[in-house]
This record gives sequence, structure tokens and C-alpha cells, in this order.
Amino acid sequence: MPEIPDLDAIVAVLRPQIMGATINDVRLPLAWMLRFTTPDPPERALRGRTIAALERRGKHLVLSLDTATMVVHPMLVGRFYLQRPDESPPRDTVIELTLSTGKVLRYADEKKMGRLYLVPGRELASIPGFLGQGPDALDPGLTFEAFLHRLKGRYGEIKGLLTNAKVIAGIGNAYADEILFEAGVYPFRKKKDLSEAELQRVYDSIRIVLERAKAVVAERMGDQTHLKIRDFLQVHGKRDKPCPRCGQRIAQVGTWERATNFCRRCQPGLLAGPKDRSLAPR
Repeated sequence: MPEIPDLDAIVAVLRPQIMGATINDVRLPLAWMLRFTTPDPPERALRGRTIAALERRGKHLVLSLDTATMVVHPMLVGRFYLQRPDESPPRDTVIELTLSTGKVLRYADEKKMGRLYLVPGRELASIPGFLGQGPDALDPGLTFEAFLHRLKGRYGEIKGLLTNAKVIAGIGNAYADEILFEAGVYPFRKKKDLSEAELQRVYDSIRIVLERAKAVVAERMGDQTHLKIRDFLQVHGKRDKPCPRCGQRIAQVGTWERATNFCRRCQPGLLAGPKDRSLAPR
């Protein structure tokens, strides 16, 4: 799913090109995916409105208009395109905004799992979970002490806590793997079993990994905001590839987008249990 490095790159590309533009026309090929609470139907609520701001909040993109706000959570495979009107829309286009700039902003989602909301003004409280998010993972105010406070009273596995938006916003499955590899911490360790020194390493690795990835993604994405750039990651999606540090095969637990990848040697954990069979001898 798009996470902080992806979404920050998308915002950096789109913001200067759509800010101040008027929405001249609206097309909703998959109208059922847009949940709205505006008094008017979405087409009427969006048409003729001016785009005032585009920002990221956690794993959401927030498009602020003069009278309404549209929030998009791309989930697993949602993608954004800024195209010429004569370019073919991507398959599974959900919404299409024709702008006064002569460009068309499109959002497509082949798995139709994304969540799109349109609310009057800034009535964000009606969006499930949006206002309940914790601080952004790159928020300068998220000090180590604040990080420990966010984890206080929570006893789950460290990877699950990193991807819990109520604890910290913006980290998903892929970058949680990368952060824990950087920190040398086994992803299934319980938070209560981690020392303060280990938690410090996890905290430090959040900024190291995300800032490093932001630079790579921004450079390689260019203006192709629909691209998914993950091949440079060290462990995520690298099952059975050699660990870049020690050469040990990268392990995988789970399947598809929920898979957890890690190095058994660099991130030592407990003996194999019912959840993590990948640690058992082969």
C-alpha cells in the first residue's frame, strides 16, 4: 500500500499542478466507492469548486476544496494519475476530475479496496478513524519520550504497533519490515519484552528508513505518480533473497500484501511457534 515515502512524493508532484485549479467536470465510473455526507450529490458538490490545498495525513491524501474536503485512503493498490484529457483513463478508474488547467486528475483502484470520502467543509470527524490517528511518523514532535508514551499500555507485537495508525500514522506493512530490519529487532517480539535500548533503535530507525526511502522514491517516481517503487527495499518482498548484511536467506511469514519479511540472523527471535514456522530448521 502507499505509505509515507510514496504519498509524500505524490503530494510534491501534484500540489503545484493542481493548487488553485477549478474542477470543471466530474466523472465517477465507480461511484459506489465514494462515501459522501455533502448535502448535494458528489458531482454537484465537486463541480465548480476550487482546490485550496493538498496534503498528507498518515496514509491518507486530503484534497481541500473551498466548500468541501475529499479524503482518499488508497489502501493496497490505489494510484493517482495526472493526465491530458486525450490520454486513456487507467483501468478501474474510480473518480476523474477535469481541471481548469487542462489536466485530468484520476484515481484508480484495481482491487477496489480504497476508501474515499467527501465531506462538507472540514467535517473530518465523520471519516472513520481519521481524527483518531496518532502523530505522524515523521512529525518533529514525535520525540523518543513521546514514542514511549504512545506505546504505553500496549502489549502487542512490535510490528503490529508500528502499523497501528492509532499509535503512529503513516507506516504500513512494507516500511515496518524495513524499520525493524534497520533496528535489528524481530518483528514478532512483544513490546513488553523489548528493552529501552531496543525501542530506541526502533524509534531511530523510523526516521532513518523513511527519510532514506523518500529520497529514493521521489527521484525515481518523477512525475509518474502511479508508480509503485519498492525494489530498492532491503527485506520486504525479498523472500529467499540473500540478506544485504549477512547473506542469510530472507524469511517470510504470511502471504501476499500481509507478508512479513525479516532476516533470522540479523533479527534473532524466539523459537518457532505456531505463528512463525519460518524459524524452524529446513
